[in-house]
Amino acid sequence: MIFTLTGGTIYDGSGGPGRLGNVVVEGDRIAAVGDVVPQGERFDVAGLAVSPGFIDTHSHCDLVCMSDRQLSPKLRQGITTDLLGQDGLSEAPIKREDVDRWRTHLSGLNDDPQLDWSWRSYGDYFERVGGAALNMAGMVGHGTVRLHVMGMDDRAPTEAELAAMQALVDASLSQGACGFSTGLIYSPCVYSDTQELIEIGKVVRRHDSFMVYHMRYEGGRVLEGMDEVFRIARESGAACHISHFKARGKHAWGLSTQMSAAVEQARADGLDITADQYPYAAGSTMLAALLPPWCHARGIDGLNAYLRDPDLESQIRREIEQGRSDWESSIANSSWGSIMISGVKSEANRWAVGKRIPEIAAQWGLDEYQTMVRLLLDENHAVSMILFMMQEDDVRHLLVQPWLMHCTDALMGGEPHPRTYGTYPKILGHYVRDEKLMPLPEAIRKMTSLPAWRLGVVDRGEIRAGAFADITVFNPDTVIDRSTYEVPRQFPTGIEHVFVNGVHAVRDGRE
Repeated sequence: MIFTLTGGTIYDGSGGPGRLGNVVVEGDRIAAVGDVVPQGERFDVAGLAVSPGFIDTHSHCDLVCMSDRQLSPKLRQGITTDLLGQDGLSEAPIKREDVDRWRTHLSGLNDDPQLDWSWRSYGDYFERVGGAALNMAGMVGHGTVRLHVMGMDDRAPTEAELAAMQALVDASLSQGACGFSTGLIYSPCVYSDTQELIEIGKVVRRHDSFMVYHMRYEGGRVLEGMDEVFRIARESGAACHISHFKARGKHAWGLSTQMSAAVEQARADGLDITADQYPYAAGSTMLAALLPPWCHARGIDGLNAYLRDPDLESQIRREIEQGRSDWESSIANSSWGSIMISGVKSEANRWAVGKRIPEIAAQWGLDEYQTMVRLLLDENHAVSMILFMMQEDDVRHLLVQPWLMHCTDALMGGEPHPRTYGTYPKILGHYVRDEKLMPLPEAIRKMTSLPAWRLGVVDRGEIRAGAFADITVFNPDTVIDRSTYEVPRQFPTGIEHVFVNGVHAVRDGRE
């Protein structure tokens, strides 16, 4: 099949200015670009921007992409490639005996569609995700390989266990994983020390791949968290990428200038450091992430026993509300009132979605801690939350950094964070067009060619002859997000056409 996009303003992904021209597509590739004769079916895109398809560098569609192949919230905002396996919590490699506890552990983050989980190796898993409407890239997770070798143990690995983890990472990178991720606030990743990651990083380096970090500290100690990433990059030689870069909580507000300066210095020193960010002052993850790390070391059954044990309540409550020297508590960094429930599994608690913890507590006649515990036990931990913890000035400062990419970090279940539907249109409409925070060609570069380079994805992220025909066509005058915290499941406006490998996935703003 041959078709031509005619008369649009072409932004090739390089960051250079747009130019009027045509784009000819033949099959799954771009055949010609510029002042070229149209061929086949013609789509008049005069007055519209023609961009490479957007590449989401932080996605939680790991399971949903197998139960909902269309992934409309992604397609309708112009995303054509998703990066799975985030936060050290990939779905493979996994042993059969670990499936039940791992799927429960991840259910508040990656949802829990009714899949058979029959894959074991990373290669098996990656074959399963191949039928989605988007391109999928994926990483092998630190927590997943730790579970495979050590269970949920809160300890350092033996020499043999470390070698086994390195072998699993090596095999997964050979089977199609494009990188390695860790989530240093999530169990079992949180039980690791820096040296463990350095040794795994040496394997990643041999594959010329990259390591992605949910840092150990993102609040008042965020610069310490960054120093750990820089040390791992320096001593392992692996490229490093910081997930959802932010100054989280009141103790970190205003630190964004120091954070960006630290990255600039590390890059000047020769380290390969990049980052990504979603354009919102609130984040989202599983409610169980509010608990101290030691609570997770015995798996879900052990965690439930801890939560039901009256002798432990005062300790858990104190650590959540005050934090620990080795762990940044989200509540200590903000308040219970900053937490909104965004997803539950049961109909009985559906009324709590969209409400803050103090409001739910008042309804139940409990305090905030007891409310969190009841939700976790009622839902067997399948609870997601939105955390209002950042400051707009910090978001804006980081958004324009040249080494920073854009991402959704989208959870797909419940009533999700508005980023699930609105990330890229918000950047293009609000920050670029209305606020003039950065030029349109630069924003497009940070959505396309920059992440393609980071992921090592060949022939994507560019509008040029020979590249895959991943193309997003949008109206720069009207593009905007419509998703809100109160009503998140609203598609944006202004995304007119989306092509994935030449397939017309979104036509005239509709699928």
